[in-house]
Amino acid sequence: MFAVRPFDGTPEELSEFVISSWKSTYAGTMAVPHWSGDYFRWQLRLDERESADRTLSVYDGKTPAGTLLHFPMTFEIAGNVIEAAQASWLSVPPAYRGKGVAHLLSEETRKVLRAQGRQFKLGFGYFGSKKSLGLRFWKKEKGKSVSFGKRVGFWARVLDPRKAATWNLNRWEGRLTRISGPLLNLPEIRHAQGILIRPMQPNDLPRCLELAELATRHCEMRLIWDENHLARQLGIQGFSQALVAEEQGEVRGCIGFHVLPIHGMTLENVGILDLVFISELSARARTDLLNTTLHRLRELGCAVALKLRTGDYPAGTFLRWGWFCKPADSQVLITWSHKPEQIPPVRRLHILWR
Repeated sequence: MFAVRPFDGTPEELSEFVISSWKSTYAGTMAVPHWSGDYFRWQLRLDERESADRTLSVYDGKTPAGTLLHFPMTFEIAGNVIEAAQASWLSVPPAYRGKGVAHLLSEETRKVLRAQGRQFKLGFGYFGSKKSLGLRFWKKEKGKSVSFGKRVGFWARVLDPRKAATWNLNRWEGRLTRISGPLLNLPEIRHAQGILIRPMQPNDLPRCLELAELATRHCEMRLIWDENHLARQLGIQGFSQALVAEEQGEVRGCIGFHVLPIHGMTLENVGILDLVFISELSARARTDLLNTTLHRLRELGCAVALKLRTGDYPAGTFLRWGWFCKPADSQVLITWSHKPEQIPPVRRLHILWR
């Protein structure tokens, strides 16, 4: 008989379980992120007293049979503030598939969210490969507990053509990257007078919170940040990093990012641009901040940089040389803690890719 409880082991053991579950199915056919123990400490906020339910797992005796992870966040949809969560990392080893583990995890997570007064959890269903199992499962829940939302893809920027070409699972894209490598060099950083790009400092946090509001207020669905959550996301407590742009002596822009190893044909670091708050910058300063971020990711050994394409940035930000608009490959999924509700049409979102 299965039992449901928080994951028993360390974050490193959780990392090993999740990665091995994904690799057993997708290795060589789909990219598999390598979420480390430190990643889970950071993103799930495992130092918080009430964090245990965020690692909800199914056990067969002492053996983990599956896990579905989430972390609480506040959303705004069409002007309504909603307590909810972001979720991902549904992981069931092959030996336990077809035994109701994923459904049990989904239902138990809904119970946890109801007890916490949270209306839903938001995640993604990947349809970019026929091998993907996640979307098949969530389609069975459509109408019962799950609503399907906007389809999304990525902006991508090659940072190291040699590594990126070898890493890419798409052979055509890999060949194209190898051929066009000499044309994909990063632009030189030429800071205009009055523009300063530097690492974020703790005393920048109140201003970055203002920038988050200004940059995302046009989104029909968006995360609402407080100082604690934004500080973690921007790297004040480690793991992730952020750069800010000062223009005429005032902080007017911020980009938060982290490095995530992802296994394609090879294992390479990928730079994830999570937060791009640049609406208050001039065009020149936006370019300087974005290019400096790319150079920093290149220094950290990243082969590619990715930004979720959801419209939470000024138009034209990524319409520049070297950036590629990849086709949509994922669908936003909302799993309701109670009965499914109607939400208004959503074109622009400010959410995290997890």
